[in-house]
Amino acid sequence: MAEAQQASSFTAQVNRDAVARYAMQDREDFADVDRGFLAGFPDQLFSDEGELLRDAHMLDYIADDTPAPDSVNPSLWRQSQLIKREGLYKVVDGLYQVRLSANITIVDAPEGLVVIDFGTDVGLAKAGLELFRRELGNDKPVVAAIYTHTHFDHYGGVKGIVDEADVASGKVPIIAPGTIASFNKYAIGENVITGNAMSRRMAYTFGLLLPHCDCGVVTGGIGSEDDGFRTRFSYIAPTDPITRTGEKRTLGGWEFEFLYAPDTEAPEEMHIWIPAIKALTCAENANHTMHNIQTIRGARTRDARNFARYLDETLVRWGAEVQVHYGPHTWPVWGNETVTEFLASQRDLYKYIHDQSLRLANQGLTPLEAAEIVELPDAIGQKWFNRYYHGGLHHNVRAVFHKELGFWDGDPASIMPLLPQDDARRHVGLIGRDRILQEGRDAIGTGDYRWAVQVLHHLVFADPADAEAKNLQADAYEQLGYQAEVPQYRAIFLTAAQELRDGVRAKSVVHTDNLDTILAMPIELLFDFIGVHVIGKAAAEVEVRLNLGFTGPGSPEGEGGEPWTMWVRHGVLNARPGHAADAQLTVTGPKAAMAALLLDPAHAAAVIAKYGLTVDGDPSVWESLASVMDVFDPEFNIVTP
Repeated sequence: MAEAQQASSFTAQVNRDAVARYAMQDREDFADVDRGFLAGFPDQLFSDEGELLRDAHMLDYIADDTPAPDSVNPSLWRQSQLIKREGLYKVVDGLYQVRLSANITIVDAPEGLVVIDFGTDVGLAKAGLELFRRELGNDKPVVAAIYTHTHFDHYGGVKGIVDEADVASGKVPIIAPGTIASFNKYAIGENVITGNAMSRRMAYTFGLLLPHCDCGVVTGGIGSEDDGFRTRFSYIAPTDPITRTGEKRTLGGWEFEFLYAPDTEAPEEMHIWIPAIKALTCAENANHTMHNIQTIRGARTRDARNFARYLDETLVRWGAEVQVHYGPHTWPVWGNETVTEFLASQRDLYKYIHDQSLRLANQGLTPLEAAEIVELPDAIGQKWFNRYYHGGLHHNVRAVFHKELGFWDGDPASIMPLLPQDDARRHVGLIGRDRILQEGRDAIGTGDYRWAVQVLHHLVFADPADAEAKNLQADAYEQLGYQAEVPQYRAIFLTAAQELRDGVRAKSVVHTDNLDTILAMPIELLFDFIGVHVIGKAAAEVEVRLNLGFTGPGSPEGEGGEPWTMWVRHGVLNARPGHAADAQLTVTGPKAAMAALLLDPAHAAAVIAKYGLTVDGDPSVWESLASVMDVFDPEFNIVTP
């Protein structure tokens, strides 16, 4: 594996000059981040199966009170010094947080524990609750669970804390925003339907393939990432939906009030007010960072105006009373004046991005042109909690365009552009390899790394075997990574450099489309997932008609289970409830077996035998179905064609 290069003199100067742009004299966060600390985790945490879940020493190179090295933007280094702190914290009486890459909030109500969000991993969530019980001697039962929104790092650890049988029996409700169907659709659908692509992109955006060092990953900005994303997701569907603002629940003897905030940081999201302790969370609509209007890993584009709208509504409802704001990432904010200033500033941040982006759109600028122009006023941009530790101003401006105006940037040349490799070959043929290579060298020699990346891109895409061009482009990407304040930009650039030098690393790091989430999918979504595997051109010549009976929990009583029919015709897979009279084959069995069968029909005989499925009809259907089902490559190319 090729070694990383050191920061160039140009990069070192860029990072030294950046210090002047930031409020480095403001050290209040360093006091707040340690406030209420009760206990840390062991240096290493292991699962019950002996798997290493977390190694605290992975971040030892991010030393407290040490200036940023030349290879790290000073703002990102400062945030990483803060975010690496983990453990159990008391927020206020009755409210505690287990801080890891994502926070687990435990409300110690008079009659039991209410847990808000669960992190990414079953083992880490279990360890977090054990730490709480051990340190506080608290053996109260968990009486309710709350998901603030639909992202996997907030529900993934739920089975480490909540017994699924207690949920099924009604003993422990799971409260979540939106209807149950809607929450399932977005929580499961977003992470599974595009799960292969999202997982690969996550490896880039969160630096999951990079070494932990000052030339590699330096936290994810809102999470330490010292678990290396060794995650085992779980999922239990909500049982108690919040669909309107002002709804209240009495949980553990305390009242909880909710503000429904859909189409913000997640498609389904909500804010939570606990009047007994005057504690508020706005979920990920308010954080110690600018958030994404469009996540680079891949997700639905968000509405920046809604961020601002719901934050302002929160201030109206509870601003006069709130004494603490706790979030699902980073550390709390204490004191009424400080909290209200924080929420108002975050409100103004998203409103500014929204309004200025669309002002420039109405002037006829393209998204990229606008992104190069929009700057935050000092009153907003000098606040540390508005800096770019999860979202970046540059791509957020472009995201507002995409949300409101669609994919086209307004330039006719971009409606039907050539494929990147075709465009690259033509440029190389026109200009010549030697001239482009020299231009790339000259740009790197003067610290013009953005231009170097772009001009060398032609050579890399025209001939992915051109090692000299790839190594030069890697050098340029690397320096851009070292200069980036946005941790995702840093991770993308450094991972691109790594892949150019060493090739695609066949290493599975995280998969959002894991078995637990697939099994939790409503049957309709399961068919959507199967449908995106169909190779349209091949399926245009095939006709398949299946009757399916899903047995097991939630299915109707009777031998036939829940009846569905699925068919492939004209290159499209469709499904609907009920059985069809003209089906070629009928199969009945539990959902797990049916999912395995439909996703891997080439091994239908083995699956049928393993699960003892009931099958009646023409078995050649499996061969026809297998001939049109695609298999996704989890390590597809990103930085080369």
